[in-house]
Amino acid sequence: MKERDTDLSEMQEFESEDMESVFALSDRLMAQKKIDVDRNWVELHRRIRNDRWKIRLGKFVRTAAAILLLPALILSAYFYYRLEEVKLAPIEQIELTAAYGVVSKVVLSDGSEVWLNSGSKLVYPNRFNGKRQVYLSGEAYFKVESDASNRFDVQTSEGVTVSAYGTEFNVQSYEEEPAIKATLAKGQICVQQDELKLSRYLKPGEQAVFAKNEKNITLHSTNLSMETAWKDGKIVFRRTPMDEVAKRLSRHFNVDIQLQGKEVFGYSYSATFTTETLAEILSLLEKSAPIRCEIIEPEQHGDYAFSKKKVLIHPYYPQ
Repeated sequence: MKERDTDLSEMQEFESEDMESVFALSDRLMAQKKIDVDRNWVELHRRIRNDRWKIRLGKFVRTAAAILLLPALILSAYFYYRLEEVKLAPIEQIELTAAYGVVSKVVLSDGSEVWLNSGSKLVYPNRFNGKRQVYLSGEAYFKVESDASNRFDVQTSEGVTVSAYGTEFNVQSYEEEPAIKATLAKGQICVQQDELKLSRYLKPGEQAVFAKNEKNITLHSTNLSMETAWKDGKIVFRRTPMDEVAKRLSRHFNVDIQLQGKEVFGYSYSATFTTETLAEILSLLEKSAPIRCEIIEPEQHGDYAFSKKKVLIHPYYPQ
């Protein structure tokens, strides 16, 4: 009886395993029926085509790179040797003079911008080789490109140098004037005279004045807009004495203005001129004070040269 029970138990175990196998096969069959064979076949073809395109593209890129490599090397070598030639080429000095009645502008090789006032002269190199240095006679406004490694020096007469690394400032250095002036608009500048061991650092809105006779440098606040208005083509007077008015008009229009009579020196003017001619400005001056302006036209000399136009300003006493 025990042997028959054992055989029955083993048969039930085998039947259970068979049933599990049947269920597993049934699940696999159902899963296979859910597979979209056509769609998978299309997807497989698409992947094969993409792989082929990638392989072809890779070959094309490698071929193109190999073809372009030689010209690129040749071009690089060309620019390298051209750069070396420029470095070895001699530095030329350029002289720029602004015509009378005109404000000229120049951009230097380092990107710095310079506005040159009427009748002024600037000497500068065609390129800077480290040190940046220019020479000024007259008046100019500088907008210096920043370079912490190379100082920018504006050399003037009397051994006075205005130095900066990147800022905006105005320098006035006329040979006939008793002083050299530097006015700071932005940043910081240093005005120095090495021989006398003089140096002054300026803050925005300050002006340094080097007196040629006294051989000293003084600092004071100034009207920045009035000092730099010429850069925008304006002539600005603010309670300006007549002798200074005459001096600035003489430079701007390249005329010889002479004041006659002590009374004339006592007058001062406040005005702003932009596009007015010399004749129009003189007419306005006459309406503002008891003066008369007499214009003497240029005369031709024996060497075919002409004299400078002359303006005589004298007191006017109405009858």
